[in-house]
Amino acid sequence: MLLARRRFVVCVSSIIAAGLAVASVGCEKDVEVTLPTVAPTTVAPDTKISDAELKRRVDDAIATTAGRVLDVDVNNAWQVVHGILAYGPDLQLTIDKGSRKTSALKWIFDGERMNGWKLYPAEKGLGAELVPGSSAEQGHADQWIGYLSQCGVKLDDPLVITVNDKKETRKFRELIEQAKWDCGTVKVHGNPTQELTWTLMAFAEYSSPDFLPLDGTWKNKVGEEWSFERMMDQEAEAGIVGAACGGSHRLYAIAEALKKYKATGKPLAGGWAKADKLLKDSIAAAKSYQQPDGGFSTNKFQRSATSADIDSRIDSTGHVFEVLAYALSDEELKSDWFTKAALFLTKKIEESKAVPLGCGGLYHGAHGLIIYRDRRFGGSPNSAAE
Repeated sequence: MLLARRRFVVCVSSIIAAGLAVASVGCEKDVEVTLPTVAPTTVAPDTKISDAELKRRVDDAIATTAGRVLDVDVNNAWQVVHGILAYGPDLQLTIDKGSRKTSALKWIFDGERMNGWKLYPAEKGLGAELVPGSSAEQGHADQWIGYLSQCGVKLDDPLVITVNDKKETRKFRELIEQAKWDCGTVKVHGNPTQELTWTLMAFAEYSSPDFLPLDGTWKNKVGEEWSFERMMDQEAEAGIVGAACGGSHRLYAIAEALKKYKATGKPLAGGWAKADKLLKDSIAAAKSYQQPDGGFSTNKFQRSATSADIDSRIDSTGHVFEVLAYALSDEELKSDWFTKAALFLTKKIEESKAVPLGCGGLYHGAHGLIIYRDRRFGGSPNSAAE
């Protein structure tokens, strides 16, 4: 899955260069923009269309979102990392007072300035400053490594940090090693947190027989023994009620770990079985609460609800769509109900391309569309660019 996502991400810039009209609008609602004239999509979300037309709409929505402008003087690390989740090294960041652009991923890994991006040497590697609930800095434990693990970052990629006003080149792996050491000990407002969502996401992505094996164990800083099965048990026990973004990120992390574990052919038991049940129940709930227009509930996996606010609809549908695009079977991915959700999301992205939107749901939705495109249609929009 990772290789497929990376292969497509590399081609995003070629879609835009091919002549698709994209709006130069940022993500923050307080960003001042000049709104161009936009012709909204008018096709009903439940209209039967060909695979070629569906693919075109998905590509258009991916390109439209990629064309939104992030600026180092306006946007922060939380927003930029969400963009990198979807577009990896192709996400562009405007620098030098808007005079030029560069890869946002390269920018932060080169240790350049970014509001909210704060790494520091720690006992077993590198730590990232945690500001619980922040939408500017890392708001959840291991949120950075969770999202960066999804876009092709390798364990030994160089990472520049500043220590006492001097640049030091370290490796991304050092963030993972510290996360292993901190596992289960992180506190939020002085109280232990049971949230392992983004830690699990990163660990599952990098798990291999030689590093973080699925059936292996490790010790944290207080001598407790941890394993993937224990993490899955704890995440499943925590559930989705009250979880960040309606539990969507927890479910995505569980889905990723389960996909790797099921590939081993081993039976599900203990925490693995408990997490599998939570994921299946949540998928059924999302389908049950899907709105007549194809979008998902604004209360995500918990009950039926809708809103007249387009940002809210993109946020909720984008978060749920990302989970399902990853977790559904190949058959369900092609089902009428999920196709309807894809058409709704692409339609809303096109309708709002001249409107500043919140980064979270928008980029999670784009990431979901990229996964969906890879799984449903394969290849890339421009094979010559690979």
